[in-house]
Amino acid sequence: MPTKDSTTSAHFARTVTRVRGQSVEHIMAAILLENFMHMALNECALGTRHDTEITHQARIGWRRLQSSLRFFKPLLKDFPPAPMAELKPLIQTTDQLRNLDVALDDTLPTWWAALPADPAMAPADWTDMIRALQDARTKALHAVKTKAHDPETTRMLLNMVHWIAQLSTQSHPKHLALDRKKFSQWLFKRLQSWHKKLKIGADSSDLARQHRLRILAKQQRYAIENLQARVPRTSAQRFHERAQKLQVDLGVQRDQYIALELITQLNRYPGMVALLQKQFLGPQAHTAQPAIGKPLK
Repeated sequence: MPTKDSTTSAHFARTVTRVRGQSVEHIMAAILLENFMHMALNECALGTRHDTEITHQARIGWRRLQSSLRFFKPLLKDFPPAPMAELKPLIQTTDQLRNLDVALDDTLPTWWAALPADPAMAPADWTDMIRALQDARTKALHAVKTKAHDPETTRMLLNMVHWIAQLSTQSHPKHLALDRKKFSQWLFKRLQSWHKKLKIGADSSDLARQHRLRILAKQQRYAIENLQARVPRTSAQRFHERAQKLQVDLGVQRDQYIALELITQLNRYPGMVALLQKQFLGPQAHTAQPAIGKPLK
């Protein structure tokens, strides 16, 4: 487990440097280990204290790890990753905490500043609603700390580290037989195929599809950042710009839907929900978005 000093602040993504003569297996292991440590160190830090940046980085770390596992999946056919089912409860509670952080610190203050005077939105009701969400955030933080200290979580983290360490000793899959040159070509073609998927879905107005597109945009962005030292710079920059723009454009809308859903789950403010939906989101808000988790207690 990390030392005490390493669990008191946020940990950020680091560039995986290119090492001359490195095998395909060592390249993948280096990227996966960096992604894994980004996630694990921040989750451990959340078990010590609450900081919105730590929560944010923990979720990014998990998504970077998922992105790399998906990106390299064809190369891992003969060496599947360690099971991560035991980690899902921790990730889900971290997601809930991050959603509450964004709603309370970003989305709701912006909405309140933009709201016109309306009898359905008394300041006292707004203050009461904010207090209820703050209580929910406190409970979510407690849940994260509990899961972070769960022995099953520790066991899963150790299993994942062990799997990554073993990966570097594997011979490349016979069905691909990649040397370093072919590996570089494979990387570029893989990024290119993801880029095409983003272009195809970019104009969709379906909100559920937009959510899936945003996930793909994030995965593309993280994959490019992980591989920037190994793919043509011009193409990587073009792919990255496209993915980042989609992520940002769809992200604000997604945060608004989540904030409204969090208020809805409180089951106490139907008038406020209706007003916020009409003012900021439109009539499709409750019917098109995927669920964000269990109702708040």
